[in-house]
Amino acid sequence: MKQVIINIPEKKFPFFMKLMKSLDFVKVVEPSKTLEEQLTPGQMETWKNIKQGFTELKLSEEGKLTFRPIEDIINEL
Repeated sequence: MKQVIINIPEKKFPFFMKLMKSLDFVKVVEPSKTLEEQLTPGQMETWKNIKQGFTELKLSEEGKLTFRPIEDIINEL
C-alpha cells in the first residue's frame, strides 16, 4: 500500500474527508494530535512555564524587561 500526504485548505477539509471515506480502497488515518494535545495536565503546566520563560528572556534581550541581578538575590539569603 502507498501513502500520500495532502495539504487541504481548512474550509475544504470536511468535504475532502467525506469523499475519501466513501472510497472503499482508501484507508483514512485521522490527523495526529499536536505535541501539546498529548501532554498531561502537569506536563502542560510545565510547558506553559517554559514558554513563559522564553518569552521573558526574549523581552529581556529586547530591553523591554529587566531582571534583578543574581548577586542581589544571593545577598538577600
